[in-house]
Amino acid sequence: MHRLHPPEHSRERTMSPTAAVTGIALASPLGGSLDATWEALLAGRTGFTRVTATDGLYPGVAKAAAGALADDLPDVPAFGRKRLRALSRESLLVSRVGMLAWQDAGFGPGAAPDPEQTAVVLGTAAGGLTGYLQVMRDGLTLGPELVSPYAGPQGSLNAAASDLSIAAGAQGSIVTVTAGRCSGAHALTVAADYVRTGQAQAVLVAAVDVLDPLRLAAGERAGTPRPFGADRAGAPPGEAAVVLVVEDAARARARGARVHAEIAGVSALRGGADGASAAAPAVAAALADAGVPAGGLSLVCSSAAGDPHTDRAEAFAVHGAVGSATPVHSPFGALGDCAGATALLQVALTARALADRCAPPTAGRGAPDPDLPAVATADGPRDLAGGPALVLTTDAHGQASAVVLRTP
Repeated sequence: MHRLHPPEHSRERTMSPTAAVTGIALASPLGGSLDATWEALLAGRTGFTRVTATDGLYPGVAKAAAGALADDLPDVPAFGRKRLRALSRESLLVSRVGMLAWQDAGFGPGAAPDPEQTAVVLGTAAGGLTGYLQVMRDGLTLGPELVSPYAGPQGSLNAAASDLSIAAGAQGSIVTVTAGRCSGAHALTVAADYVRTGQAQAVLVAAVDVLDPLRLAAGERAGTPRPFGADRAGAPPGEAAVVLVVEDAARARARGARVHAEIAGVSALRGGADGASAAAPAVAAALADAGVPAGGLSLVCSSAAGDPHTDRAEAFAVHGAVGSATPVHSPFGALGDCAGATALLQVALTARALADRCAPPTAGRGAPDPDLPAVATADGPRDLAGGPALVLTTDAHGQASAVVLRTP
């Protein structure tokens, strides 16, 4: 089992700055903002529709969670119209959502941190893959002279992170990580380390994956998402883009910024297949990093989306940590499997849940699986007691991550 950036339980660590989330923006299958997505979750709505893959790679129709269109979001001032037309869907979504997160953090012209102390860390499961396949197809069928010079760079995994750094004027580190559904949590782990160790004053933490033809083809075999349900058989694909601004909590308060949540503990592990061996250790490591007892949690946000294996791993990990009394919520019965955007989407929604002291319902949960330990999901919103929250994400390829958030 491998750990990314292990917690350091030392005097130096306890005296290091606290990483805090000061900006949040997202586009999800339920809307183009955190507010719209949150209200839809509380109302029990889902974002599924029929989506057609039309680009010729894998044509067909599948049931999926159709994401908010990039055209519904404001343009990026740093890019001209010609540049915007050349951006991939991932880059367009991340850049536009990123500017909204930047504004939410209170940054703008003349009010931004040192550009060389501003970093970008992005998580994605397959960002740029469709663009890469299109370049290869067009080069082989049309000839290399007819391939757009913009297409090649946009087909790379790190294109979205690079475009976000240009949009924000960030000149610090630019990092892209990929770890399946845990990609966003891995990105957040790197960002928290940057802030805690003074490598950056502010970090734009992003996660994105879109409905590419490969995922739509796989989605044709998925059923209705049933988180922890007895008849769960996978989830349709969903797409989302999420950007958080992370900075030193003390620095943020000194400039009068609102702190959405503090990142109290993080853990990113890799175990055996389906994350089963890594889920419980990830929870334990994040709680230890935060110095929070499991009994002190007010909410657990799970990535359960109806997968027979990862839902099982999360049910045992959650029950082993908090039993069956602590409220548990999964948004993915409404959003579908959002791939690399999953974990950061959970973090954004959990920060809102802590602020409002409310847990949304778990859409589509159905009859509980008698072979799983009981977890406290619900069909309607619930009031929360004060206290930290745990975000748990697992991936079918062995990744598991956990994040502990607390209100300032």
